[in-house]
Amino acid sequence: MDRPIYNKLKSLSNKNIYPFHMPGHKRNKKFLNDFYDFINLDFTEIDETDNMHKPDGIIKQSKEILSSIFGSNDSYFLVNGSSGGIIASIMACVSPGEQILVARNCHISVYNGIVLSGALPVYINPTIKYNIPCGIDLKHIENAIKKFPNIKAFILTSPTYEGFVSDIENIAKILHKHNIALIVDEAHGAHFKFSNKFPKTAIQCGADISIQSFHKTLPSFTQCAVLHINSKIINKDKLEKCLSMIQTTSPSYIFMLSIEYAINFCKNNKNLFYNYSLFLENLRKDLKQLKNIKLIDNDILQDSNIIDFDISRFTFLINSNVNGDYVNSILKENNIQLEMYGKNHIIAISTICDDFEKLIYFKDILYKIDKDIAHNNNNNNNNKYQNTQYQNIVYPSIIPRDAFYCNKKLLHIDLCLNKICGDFVTAYPPGIPILTPGEIITPTTINKIKDYIKNNINVIGLDKNNKISVICKKVEE
Repeated sequence: MDRPIYNKLKSLSNKNIYPFHMPGHKRNKKFLNDFYDFINLDFTEIDETDNMHKPDGIIKQSKEILSSIFGSNDSYFLVNGSSGGIIASIMACVSPGEQILVARNCHISVYNGIVLSGALPVYINPTIKYNIPCGIDLKHIENAIKKFPNIKAFILTSPTYEGFVSDIENIAKILHKHNIALIVDEAHGAHFKFSNKFPKTAIQCGADISIQSFHKTLPSFTQCAVLHINSKIINKDKLEKCLSMIQTTSPSYIFMLSIEYAINFCKNNKNLFYNYSLFLENLRKDLKQLKNIKLIDNDILQDSNIIDFDISRFTFLINSNVNGDYVNSILKENNIQLEMYGKNHIIAISTICDDFEKLIYFKDILYKIDKDIAHNNNNNNNNKYQNTQYQNIVYPSIIPRDAFYCNKKLLHIDLCLNKICGDFVTAYPPGIPILTPGEIITPTTINKIKDYIKNNINVIGLDKNNKISVICKKVEE
């Protein structure tokens, strides 16, 4: 029988291409020896194996270890990624017709949760620096609460895909004065707990719920994540019911043991994290000398509403006439696969499972590219998109759930101005929607979509003729 998925993955695994992308185990056999007998460990719910949806045996014990390490009141296994935990958290905190404050640079799973929950979103735009979404201004949060006093929860992403960390501690203080729950999509920050060189975790900073993707930065299989709760204002029973609704009734024991493996590995290898973080600091010093491929470092902390950043995440600005696609292509020619490339920046993910020699090789190739490409001082205009934002706090023209279920039609992108979007249009990666159901299609969004297409960035939500799903109603001029 033909096996196209197996054949492709097998051929890729046989190539000498080094992954600067997730999953965090980097397919490094040194860290995965215990997994090679996983077929013999693929069980289901029998008498001895407990039940993830009502654990009172081995899964409960493993959860308690997880919770004790991360300092939560309780922690939960997520076997369908952080997306499931995000959706369940929204459903647990916000009922149909209730308002939720949403950082507009959230992952698409947040907007899926809004559609499924029937919540009314109030979007708050992040600060933009280097054309990249950064943190949320605390004043804008306070203004949103004054304008919409019935908000039940606020959800934001920290760290961002680029590794930028918001002021979670002060955000939590503002929200808790009004009994508003703080949900943090911390998918890219599961490793923070294991070195003081990394930022503090969201739970340490006062978040009510934190969702982490173990597979992104720790030695764990793709799709493995956890949810932490540390709050008196969250209805725990409702959250658990929502988690059971969203997750499969036949959870993979391979995934659960993968999460457990990562917990045990990190707990017992603090010396590796110490050496790794020191290596990262030295590597970043070298990379900061690049001229045309600029490493984002301490400079991101000024005028961005960012208070910290992840030193294991390498986000570079392409300060040159070439774009991210070009740099990515040269790296691939040198057997390096990036996590992501955009028009003006690229992202490489390092983890505890990286080979230090490969990180040095990555640096050497970047130096070669940096030398070969031309400098362009005007390429990265900080205000390109910032100047075209409408206001800091916005809300959709139609409730996302209603917009999702409306009758719609496909229109070419050039005919969509002032129409109401009926579906998601998303650049992937990182999976942040350019448009969500119910939002007005503006010149800014049209130009942004065209810009992504021009720069060979994958846009999901357009058909092959660049048509967008719209609701058959025009917004009044």
